[in-house]
Amino acid sequence: MERGTESAEQIADAVAYVCENATGIRETLERGPAGGTARLDEVFTALRAGTDVAGPLAALHRALRRAQDAAGVFGRTRDAAMTSLAGIRRDHPRETVLLCPRAENPCARYAWPDRAGAAVCAVDDTPLRRATLSP
Repeated sequence: MERGTESAEQIADAVAYVCENATGIRETLERGPAGGTARLDEVFTALRAGTDVAGPLAALHRALRRAQDAAGVFGRTRDAAMTSLAGIRRDHPRETVLLCPRAENPCARYAWPDRAGAAVCAVDDTPLRRATLSP
């Protein structure tokens, strides 16, 4: 796939991957060519500003590939055969899930509520948004 042609879903998945794995991504970029970590910072800057994140994600993808990460940020796709989420029982249509709180450029990240405390957005530390899943 030519970079720059990602769908909104692919971009959301990539943002979720970056948010969930920012520490590991930074470590990979630090081992790669100079300037790679700036690409990660540019993604978070775009997300915080609410601007288009496609360009910074493409640059981060290229930087990760140069740092020997074969998949980059767009190489991790969801299995289209997945028909239901693990742990979601069809006979319980009111499962609560936590989703990205961002109105602009939301990611595809999700988390399950637990008693340990509210999960927060990796971009701006706001609590994840509560939503209800149904089959």
